[in-house]
Amino acid sequence: MQRILQRPGARKAISVIVRLIAAIGGGYAASAGLAALAARVLPVAAAMPPSEAVVLASMLAFLVYLGLLIWGFAEPSLVRLCLILTAVGVVSWGGAFGLVRLASGG
Repeated sequence: MQRILQRPGARKAISVIVRLIAAIGGGYAASAGLAALAARVLPVAAAMPPSEAVVLASMLAFLVYLGLLIWGFAEPSLVRLCLILTAVGVVSWGGAFGLVRLASGG
């Protein structure tokens, strides 16, 4: 294993693989969390039916995911990419689950 990591292109390949996983997986998690949060907030904030809020949030999530994918490969710092995607995912999913708990009364 150590011999493989000492090859000239190994560090670059590992960086690309980590960036790929972060952009695809982290971008999906972050956009899905934002969609879940928007689906809970839109019926209250915009006075729209919940079913339409879910459809609107899902459609917007595709655009957010596309933007996160493009940014994931344009961002020069891999550490910053991972930290921001993790923070956005945690905050959005936490907000969505928090609103579900508030709405259910417990």
